[in-house]
Amino acid sequence: MPEMTRKQRLMAVLKGEPIDRLPFAPNAEQWFYARKYNGTLPPEYQDCEDGLQFHIKLGADVMTRWEGQVKGKAGIGAHVRFPHCKYTVEEIGPGRVDMPITTAFNEYQYWNRVKRTLETPFGTLTQVWRFTPESCADFEEKYWISDMEKEWDALRFMVQDRTYDYDMSEWKRDYARLGDAGLILIEIPENPIKMLHWLMGPEKATLALIDQYDRCMELFAMHTDLTLRFVDEVCKRTTYEEAPILLSNDNLDAMLMPPAWFDLVLYDHYRKVAERIHGHGRIFSVHSCGNNWHIRHCIKASNIDLMEGLTPPPLGNFPLHLARQEMGEDFIVEGGMYCTHQEMKEGAREAIEQYTIQLFDQMKDTKRFIYSTSCNISPRTPTDNLHYFRDFCFKYGKRG
Repeated sequence: MPEMTRKQRLMAVLKGEPIDRLPFAPNAEQWFYARKYNGTLPPEYQDCEDGLQFHIKLGADVMTRWEGQVKGKAGIGAHVRFPHCKYTVEEIGPGRVDMPITTAFNEYQYWNRVKRTLETPFGTLTQVWRFTPESCADFEEKYWISDMEKEWDALRFMVQDRTYDYDMSEWKRDYARLGDAGLILIEIPENPIKMLHWLMGPEKATLALIDQYDRCMELFAMHTDLTLRFVDEVCKRTTYEEAPILLSNDNLDAMLMPPAWFDLVLYDHYRKVAERIHGHGRIFSVHSCGNNWHIRHCIKASNIDLMEGLTPPPLGNFPLHLARQEMGEDFIVEGGMYCTHQEMKEGAREAIEQYTIQLFDQMKDTKRFIYSTSCNISPRTPTDNLHYFRDFCFKYGKRG
């Protein structure tokens, strides 16, 4: 079979069509920015200004959700609008960053915290993110909601007022930069439970689902409507060839979203979203994180086409070679590179080679398989190991 372009390879595997080799699609954005921030980026990548350039130069079959976003990256996104509120975003101290740095959620220019303030007719809500140089990642230091009972009116107004302009300029820019090197996964609003996690943290969100059920259902109905509108607007502005995959960045796992939550909320949301996405002829992807085996039948029944970053044992509990049997012939399996092998130092080359050979042999009858990252490439991954994953995928992943 003639050698395919990276985009052709990905487009073919999504449809279960013949490919020349398995796609190599790591999510190494955090790895790149951590190395850049700490001054440890290898010489061959020193000229890369951002994660997209790095992945292209690495030789990856690019599947990015950091660049080219319509709503902005994870959470409510940088491009969110609240037409009937005053919404501001600012950097605050006291700590500083050593250089401008990009994370999965924010951009930091000078200070190590990003504060968002939303002035609603019913009171002011704030959220604070803090950048941690140890991981080159950021975390919510202060959630929007601290007391749902006291802040209910403001919370309800916030969820109701949230919208987007559907400005495609960032997507068009990065789509042109990407060329035939791969795909941009367009992120859609998160599922309703993940929304609640962003708003008040997983612990309070879980309690709210139990103690404030009716109020949560009211919020969730508004949020699902927002998501369906978002899907329609994005699909109106793109074609399948340009944007085949729409991603819900939910960190879906069995601990925070167990089967009971599917019965309560997620089946209703996911099935509506899947129907809308499929109606536009697109693929519905959800980002996984943690252990998914015990919710595999829930995932299948939700009509999700692709789980981004399935994690096999020992770190996770989803053997990738069982996905076809458990999820069906059309399910797209994406994952395999996880930190147990990523961070190895002694004997890494041999271990990664043997692991790749074994995994590819197990997956030989799975037409829709993408050798990708189970979550992401750890910042502690030696550069050689990242190259081993790539080189062994190229060597042992030939299918044509």
